[in-house]
Amino acid sequence: MVRSKSVFWFIALIALVFTIWQKPWTERRGYVRNQVISYDVAGYYAYLPMVFIEGDVRLEKPWKYDMIQLVGVHEHPESGGRHLKFTMGMAVLYAPFFAASHAYTLAVNPSEAHGFSMPYRVGIALAGLFYPLLGLSLLRRVLRHYVPDAAIAWTLVALFLGTNLFYYGTYRGAMSHGATFMLTAAMLFHADLWRRREQAWRLLVLGALAGLIVLIRPVNILIPLAVAAMFTLDGRLPTGLLTEKRLARAVAVAVAVGIPQLIYWKLSTGHWILWSYGAEGFFWSEPAWIQGLFSWRKGWMLYTPMAAFMIFGFWGLARKKPTWGLVVGLYLIVHTYVTFCWWAWWYGGSFGSRPMIDAYALLSIPLAVYVQRIQEKSTNWLRRISLASLVAVVVLNLYQTVAYSFSFIHYDSMSREAYFEVLQTFDYPRKESLDAPDYEAALEGRAERY
Repeated sequence: MVRSKSVFWFIALIALVFTIWQKPWTERRGYVRNQVISYDVAGYYAYLPMVFIEGDVRLEKPWKYDMIQLVGVHEHPESGGRHLKFTMGMAVLYAPFFAASHAYTLAVNPSEAHGFSMPYRVGIALAGLFYPLLGLSLLRRVLRHYVPDAAIAWTLVALFLGTNLFYYGTYRGAMSHGATFMLTAAMLFHADLWRRREQAWRLLVLGALAGLIVLIRPVNILIPLAVAAMFTLDGRLPTGLLTEKRLARAVAVAVAVGIPQLIYWKLSTGHWILWSYGAEGFFWSEPAWIQGLFSWRKGWMLYTPMAAFMIFGFWGLARKKPTWGLVVGLYLIVHTYVTFCWWAWWYGGSFGSRPMIDAYALLSIPLAVYVQRIQEKSTNWLRRISLASLVAVVVLNLYQTVAYSFSFIHYDSMSREAYFEVLQTFDYPRKESLDAPDYEAALEGRAERY
């Protein structure tokens, strides 16, 4: 029997080979930008050269490198101060890789030590590969307390190779989703040991992880709330392990993690708190459930059909750990609602519904329970069909991932016709079959959302 540890290292090797093959740090196909420090990642990353190389917190001067590599610079309507659109959580995670790249560049070629040359691109690409794999490793260690190792092995394959986590853990690993996946897995890991071993100090670690998750993407406050509910509401909390004083300390740590962001906003705009996304926002009364889940443009169920197996697992999880089934189920509903209330529910250029990756660490639990039930409680023919279906979905996901990395699957304009053209030809769809979204109309709430 193949062990989950061996499966993990096999997955890590595949991820490394795919990343090296794709070389996201290079400029190709006529694009000015590379695929590492560009688009959203440039906005996450810009804090590091801004502070440690340029010393330009208010973004008032030309940088050593062309500002085309930066996105999401906004001007505050009252103070006129310029500020970065994204919060700094990812910059914290990039920091060790940035420091190593900067030290190397200073030693080898000081003229290129501006934060955007090749060593920095490779460094951030490695960060994007390291954190999702770390999350997968931590998740394996969590799941071994709840399901057999054989089920874990299948779950790791299904979760990483069978979803868009593979794309956002390799080629575009520097995006925030793989890091959020890792931090959620780390919260599950420490919360489990906090309760299992009654180690009160882990509550402070959980506070720091919660603060960092929120610092990456504020709406992900749902994740620490879900983890907290999972490990405190199922009736297994040892007496005296969670006290008001300990909880207050953990909350204080979480808040402390976010203080540098408040200081940055104050220095750059004169305000402690602000909405940094400008005109972008949510339409709370118009969640795009149908498009977000099923559309040909970005439907989660279409581009990540492994999601169906995650949902099937809630039946087994509700029977095995009812409180966890309820908490994770409610989390998924609220997370999906918030995700698809965003003005651009397709989230710009992306492979499938990338914000749903933030939920995968929690959804790995019902997925693992589903695999366990298939292996232990199904007849031979049903077990073979189910496992063969998992393999088929993994193959489909890898096919779609490669097609998207070659730009055959369009980044935001897919239609039913275009999808089947790519599926059949493994080539670019005809321009006539594409259906481009109207960003201006969507931003103003004029676009049809269903």
